[in-house]
Amino acid sequence: MVFRIDQTLMPMKNINLKLSHLLCIASLFFFTGSLAQNAKNPAKKIKVFVIGSMDKYHTPMVKKSIPMFEKMASDNNFEIHFTRDTSELTPLILSKYQVFVQLSIAYFDFSRSQQFAIQQFINSGRGWIGIHGAGLTGKQFAAKDGRDWKWYWHLLGDAYYTPHPPLQDGVVKVENREHPVTKNLPANFSLRDEWYEFENAPSKVNVLAVADESTYKPKKPMGYHPVIWTNPAYNRVLYISVGHDSTSCVNESYKTLLRDAIKWAAGDEVREEKQKDAFLQSEASVLVNQIGYNTDLPKTAIFKSKFPLGHRANFKIIDAMTLDSVTVGKLQSSTQVNDWNDYWYSRIDFSFLTKPGHYRIQVLTNNKIYESFDFEIGNQLLTKRLVPAITNFFEGQKANSKEELSGDAHVKLFGSEKTVDLRGGWCDASGDVSKYFSHLAYTNFMNPQQTPLVDWSMIQTVESIPAILDDTKIKDSLTSKAFYGADYIMKSLSPEGYFYMTLFSYFKKDPKERRVVGLLADSKTTADYQCGYREGGGMGVAALARISQWKQKSKYTPEQYLQAAERAFDHLQKNSVKYIDDHKENILDDYTALMASTELWIATKKSIYQDESRARAQKLEGRMSDEGFFWSNDEKTRPFWHASDAGLPLLSLIRYLDIETDIAQREKALAVIKKYIDYQLKVSKEVSNPFQYPRQTFKVNNKIQNGFFIPHENESGWWWQGENARMGSIATIMLKGGRLVYPEKNALGVRADIADYACSIINWELGNNPYQICMMYGFGQINVPYMASMYGHGSGIGGISNGITGGKNNPDGTGIEFKYEDNGNEWRWSEQWIPHTAWFLQALTALESK
Repeated sequence: MVFRIDQTLMPMKNINLKLSHLLCIASLFFFTGSLAQNAKNPAKKIKVFVIGSMDKYHTPMVKKSIPMFEKMASDNNFEIHFTRDTSELTPLILSKYQVFVQLSIAYFDFSRSQQFAIQQFINSGRGWIGIHGAGLTGKQFAAKDGRDWKWYWHLLGDAYYTPHPPLQDGVVKVENREHPVTKNLPANFSLRDEWYEFENAPSKVNVLAVADESTYKPKKPMGYHPVIWTNPAYNRVLYISVGHDSTSCVNESYKTLLRDAIKWAAGDEVREEKQKDAFLQSEASVLVNQIGYNTDLPKTAIFKSKFPLGHRANFKIIDAMTLDSVTVGKLQSSTQVNDWNDYWYSRIDFSFLTKPGHYRIQVLTNNKIYESFDFEIGNQLLTKRLVPAITNFFEGQKANSKEELSGDAHVKLFGSEKTVDLRGGWCDASGDVSKYFSHLAYTNFMNPQQTPLVDWSMIQTVESIPAILDDTKIKDSLTSKAFYGADYIMKSLSPEGYFYMTLFSYFKKDPKERRVVGLLADSKTTADYQCGYREGGGMGVAALARISQWKQKSKYTPEQYLQAAERAFDHLQKNSVKYIDDHKENILDDYTALMASTELWIATKKSIYQDESRARAQKLEGRMSDEGFFWSNDEKTRPFWHASDAGLPLLSLIRYLDIETDIAQREKALAVIKKYIDYQLKVSKEVSNPFQYPRQTFKVNNKIQNGFFIPHENESGWWWQGENARMGSIATIMLKGGRLVYPEKNALGVRADIADYACSIINWELGNNPYQICMMYGFGQINVPYMASMYGHGSGIGGISNGITGGKNNPDGTGIEFKYEDNGNEWRWSEQWIPHTAWFLQALTALESK
């Protein structure tokens, strides 16, 4: 157990306790495509957030509760965070907990944003326990502006508080001895309390215990006087009206009540699966971005139904907190998507609503009301809310456990006794603690950019949106992570001048088994661990060259970063073709080499890098097809498609244009960007596509065709997964490239249809998709299942999961599928993989970096 408390408790404004008794569980790993394990319950500890009142009436009990919670945590394997600082009530902080305990602090002591954070916490199905003063609701606490938190009043069963009698001893009678919260309580127990009274008994609740009004003197007898109840309209909600006096904290029955309440509130281990099953069985649903929308950007939702809607179907938007009606509008015509399923989809466009606030959408049809999840509209909401979450995710992905640090200090090169120090870097995925510059090198056309792309993305964000990072107080944190990534890239640069491609764990718990390897399919390893351009080498150079322009202090000087980048580039120019698997360059080498030479040109202004950048840009331009997609190979027989980096060819040209001033060179690059954007819009609109999912061109069974999802039949022989990284890359280049070729004077600085397209992609990843899943773990209402990994790693809050795929049994990628369970293959949909989050970071940055 770890117990920390600020010894300067008065006035106890900010107390942080970490009360934990951790059960050590060793995670076993096995090969399942990505070599990942799915674990529904990664650790049998319950994480609890307790916030106590600051008012003088409840402070004695709140102070006395500290040793009670300390002992409770030690005895029951809880991890309890105790505070009286309401500024901690943010979505990011609350996302780390299963149970929220509101200890005698009233709802009106929270700001509206803090109230909504609690509301979202409860709506996501996690546990809430309100104690005593948390029940101060009703007309005497009505807001002066008339905007009462009616949602919270309903949460309490509309039991409105009235003045209570004096503090006195009385008896609690347990009515329900079968419920997990009260099963260990005696039939009656005494307590000293204020015995809150209410105008009416709570309605539509499950009463567990009542006050025996004959054992004390009520102020205004209620007759039937509930004191403990649950609200079955929510997943895990419990209110306990007693608990004013500090003697409660040493009352054995009361302590038993709180202990069992916490266990019950945290007890639903398969919540996401149940929510998803209920959703898939429902007749209709309203799909939204479960985080929210920026005030001045396009806003769309989808009504999904097993029936088409009439032409004049209406939707209503209501205030999610006051429950008042705000505005109405009309749904667009229903449409189906070929090869997906039998559902009908109707777009809901509410871009006209720009007032910041908290909302939900209602659709009334067939005499039924269908409601969306609650969401927020706010200024720069998505970037301000989610970039801190992503920063938190990459903190958790650091390969800095004691096992990793000990193993990586002297990790062996495959087939050799030689060792290198490769401490640092980020774990590849929630199911894989290996570290990669790239993957799938043997496929030649599917290599994703991994660790260097993550680092370059962080640098891009720090340079592009410094004001937002300052405003959210994460600039220093993200800056330090960018240096952390660059320092690992430096360590990965061999004395010979190449980067080590993969540090592989073999999914063995012994860190001494880790090796620097070249990785083939089915976990086969070789000594081909030298990175070519497309194998992470190009982006490694780009990241080092770019960060060399920073003047902040790090382990290396700016000059050392730049010297390393130049040395690695020179080595790649001479040896990359030798290192890459088929010894023949293709589009991946062009765009990664263009990134490398461009960053060196920007950093040094040397003509050698100018010449190479122009040569690589011309190669990319020559790969543009008549239709507008790129060809992967020189023979122009394989269209370029990529499950992760589809937007990287265009992004490399966009970055190149940041320094290119020659008019002729610029015009050629801009023409390619324009043609690709036109193609992307056209291919996505050629079929019914209500979500505006970015479709693509690929070759399967010797036939070039267009589709939603990548073909499962591809060069890897087995590798396919959700494409959230690809989605983020397309959103990024549509915004950044669109501003160059289709600029407009609006919030995003780009033509309206392109803005709508990019925002629809972001909405898809945050819940507005056919499976109603928010792909950012710990946020939104429904997430993918947790995945466990070695050394304490696993699914991280703020990370993006793989996502939705074509039908599992369709080699050409047709159909649509998301599976929570698939005999060990859940990773295809559920696993977090660092390129997904890196590309989403770039998309969020592009929203605000005009």
